[in-house]
Amino acid sequence: MEKGGLRPGDHVVITGASSGVGTAALQVAGRIGAIPVATTRTAAKKRHLLDAGAAHVITTDDEDVVKEVRRITDGKGAEVIFDAIGGPGLATLGEAATHDGRLIVYGWLDGRPAVLPANWPLTVIGYNNLALTADPAARRRAAHFIGSGLRSGALAPVVGATFDGLERMADAHRLMESHAHTGKIVVKVRH
Repeated sequence: MEKGGLRPGDHVVITGASSGVGTAALQVAGRIGAIPVATTRTAAKKRHLLDAGAAHVITTDDEDVVKEVRRITDGKGAEVIFDAIGGPGLATLGEAATHDGRLIVYGWLDGRPAVLPANWPLTVIGYNNLALTADPAARRRAAHFIGSGLRSGALAPVVGATFDGLERMADAHRLMESHAHTGKIVVKVRH
C-alpha cells in the first residue's frame, strides 16, 4: 500500500502466495478492497489460498501467468505485482502488469540474476521492510493498520503447522523445505 499505491479495485498479483508474507498480503489486499491474485506452483494449495483470501489462484506449473492475469483483468493487466521470487522470471512477470503498473520485488527465492521487464512504462520497486519501519510516520500507519485488522479479525496469521519443542526443529525444517505448507511454521519453545 505504501510503496505500490495499491487501491480498492486494483488487481494485485502475489507470487509465493502460500508463504507467511504471501498469505498476509492476500489479507491486506482484501481488507482494502483490492483483488488479490495468488500464484503457486501446484494446484495442491489452491483451496488453501482461496480460503486465505485469494480471489483467483494461478498455478504456475500448469498455467501461463501472463495469459491468466490478462484473462482475469479483461486484458489490461494487474496494477500491482508483489513478487517474492525475483530471478529470470521477473521479466516475464512484468508482462502481467498494466500500462504504468508497479512491480514490487521484496524477495529473491530464485537467486539467479533478474532481467528487468521490458513492459514500459512500469515502475520497479525494490522493497525492504526496514525502509518502512525506519520512518516513524510510516511505522505508525502500519501499526494502526495491522493492529486494527488483528482486532477486527480482518487480518489473522495463517499457521500451516505447529511443532512442540526444539527437538522438532528438524521436522519443521523438512516441512519448510518441502514447500507443502501454507502460511507460517511455528515451533513452540517452553521455558
